[in-house]
Amino acid sequence: MSAASANPQTAMKRLAGALSFVCLVLFLLAIEQKQTVAAWEALRAGADPVVRGVADWVGTLPGGGADGLEGLKTAVADEARPLAAEPGSAAVLAGEYGPADEITRAAVGALTVVGAELRFENGERLRTRPLRIAAGHDAFAPGQTFAARLDAPADAQIELRAVVTPETAPATPPTGLCGEDAAGTAALLHRGARVDLMLFRAGVAVGPAASPTALCGVWSFTAR
Repeated sequence: MSAASANPQTAMKRLAGALSFVCLVLFLLAIEQKQTVAAWEALRAGADPVVRGVADWVGTLPGGGADGLEGLKTAVADEARPLAAEPGSAAVLAGEYGPADEITRAAVGALTVVGAELRFENGERLRTRPLRIAAGHDAFAPGQTFAARLDAPADAQIELRAVVTPETAPATPPTGLCGEDAAGTAALLHRGARVDLMLFRAGVAVGPAASPTALCGVWSFTAR
């Protein structure tokens, strides 16, 4: 094989490697897990010289090839760029959380989030599904806002989740969390290591017209 025919093959291999790395970057940006971020940092540190070399090589190609990888070079070099949730979305909530105060400790104990299920140390479990994202300044009852109740910023993102049961169950069963009533909506505020939970009774549309008695309780947790 001549040097002339070998060079294009080598070039294509390098380009394929660059494209594979771009796909990996996009995948990691799509999820926000602590372990993934740590792995990405380690990978970026080791792969940085390789990507720069490939990007610089593409820059020598005719037809503006350098522009195609300029964004990749910038992303690799940007040390301070954080992985953040898109506007209007809620942060990823999973793992174990201990009670942040004595009220929470006495009422429900610790909280474990597994998928869409909220599991409490006192034995209660709530299966949920996404409902909508509310802002901190939104009212959950007449004259009462999430921000004021949770001591949170007005633009805080409150994740509202509907409490559901398996299709085989006739209705949402009552839990001790709402006394004699069934739980209907969970409102979650995730800020750093802290998680605040507001639980509302079933059959109530959380909003400015909701009854003040719809709120079952407010509890706070910290990551373990």
